[in-house]
Amino acid sequence: MENIICNFKLPDGSLVACDFYDTNGTERFQTVNESYYKKVDGCIIIYDITNSKSFDKIKEYYIPKIQEKCIDKIPVSILGNKADMNSKRIISVEQGKQLASTYNYYFDEISSIEYSNINEIFQIIIRNIKEFVKSRGPNNNDDNLRIRINPQERNNKCLRCC
Repeated sequence: MENIICNFKLPDGSLVACDFYDTNGTERFQTVNESYYKKVDGCIIIYDITNSKSFDKIKEYYIPKIQEKCIDKIPVSILGNKADMNSKRIISVEQGKQLASTYNYYFDEISSIEYSNINEIFQIIIRNIKEFVKSRGPNNNDDNLRIRINPQERNNKCLRCC
């Protein structure tokens, strides 16, 4: 499991520090993933547009787990990766959009190699999570929120995201 820390400045000027845990979809981290589901304020699921198994796993494993384990109806984003490999595409944009639409999740595609669309999409995702947390009450209404996945570090200024 890899811990990725990023800082974002949203268009409204608010600063957001993000901790992401990347489990790479491997089975050895599934039990770790399950411990976080009940404690997250948002979730990003990324699949490979050139690999039908990664897309199927979203439908068969991740979405059911999110629906079963998450306490609230958290903002979920589904991202198709490897948008730069259109010639090897197996999962169409329409399939990704349809899956996300079925559950009222955000959808888009990125290329981590070309770093295309990543900053813009993460700004949208973080803004959605920030709005979700603010909607839960005044204790979460801070202008400088921190998005964290680590539940031990959570406080009332802290969002969590997986």
